Amino acid sequence: MKRAWALTLISCVTAVVALAQEQGPASTDGSPPPPETIATPPASAPAPSPPPDTTAPGPESSPAPSETPVNVPPDTQNATAPDPASETGAQGAREVPLDIESFDARVRRRMDEFSQRHQQREREMASYDRASGADPSLGRFADPRKAQVELSDELDREQTSEELAGDYSERAHDVQGKVQVLQDFIARRRQTLGELGNQNGAAHRSDLEVALANLARQPESPETLEEMREIDRRLSEADRAQKEVPAQLAQAQQEATDAAEELTKLKALAQSYEKESKAFTADALSARQNRLRLANRLEYYVVRAQAEDVLEQGRKAMESVQHLSASPEVESALNGSGSSAKSDVELQQLRACIQESGDVKACRGRVHQE
Repeated sequence: MKRAWALTLISCVTAVVALAQEQGPASTDGSPPPPETIATPPASAPAPSPPPDTTAPGPESSPAPSETPVNVPPDTQNATAPDPASETGAQGAREVPLDIESFDARVRRRMDEFSQRHQQREREMASYDRASGADPSLGRFADPRKAQVELSDELDREQTSEELAGDYSERAHDVQGKVQVLQDFIARRRQTLGELGNQNGAAHRSDLEVALANLARQPESPETLEEMREIDRRLSEADRAQKEVPAQLAQAQQEATDAAEELTKLKALAQSYEKESKAFTADALSARQNRLRLANRLEYYVVRAQAEDVLEQGRKAMESVQHLSASPEVESALNGSGSSAKSDVELQQLRACIQESGDVKACRGRVHQE
């Protein structure tokens, strides 16, 4: 049973290791199917006609009882059909399009969704720890499973960090646009201050007064009177402008000062967004490096599991080895007692002959003759 489990685990983990080298963001599109794929009844199908009324009351029949049950509360009797929008919300909130979702809501949603997935993976890791703690022999199966869960967690962290880095980078770009608008506004206000400061109202008024005095000394004529009225109108405008210039200068100066303060704050905010974007980019890079290391570890677990399976098979095979030995009859036939006894007798005779006669050659020949 354990061997079958190991083979299944090895095949599954091998596929995960191969896919771990490529980053493929999982699709989370929760959009409904296209309207074309939803079956709709044909428009030309006629509606079923109601059955004929066979319960028409006769002259002596009593009125039909009310269809409203007596035990139904009044509130439920007047209940309307459920709102399809509420049913859709009950089934699960769809992903809000980015163009209508605020920046803060989008960042909070990404963080909350990642936190939920991370907690789920932590519970899965804890279940593997409990299983291996209850049965130490399951540790070799729990380790690759845990590495696979950790790899999925780092892949999720990498993708979420990249999304958040893009969100903060886009936000920084938007703030930079506001910075440019504010800089253009300050430039226009400074230009207005320069123009107001360059106005020489006193010299212009003096020229108009001299011209009016010269016209007053000339003979009276319609043209002279018209020119005098025009100069008087221009003197009135000069007086009014001279009174408004200080207020315009003060207003333009105050607006430029306030805009400069806001510009400083906007630049600091844009730098903060850029800093967060770089931090999330670094987080994504760190998660990718961890994911590659976990993929190597998962590959090691697969190779080790294969080696352990081979060793286990070899151990069982060595324990069941049985050697084939010769039968007792064969041993008796090859190493019989008669042959051994004959050899002993011949040896005793040879020694006795040598001791008696001392002729080794003759004794040896006599033994061979016998």
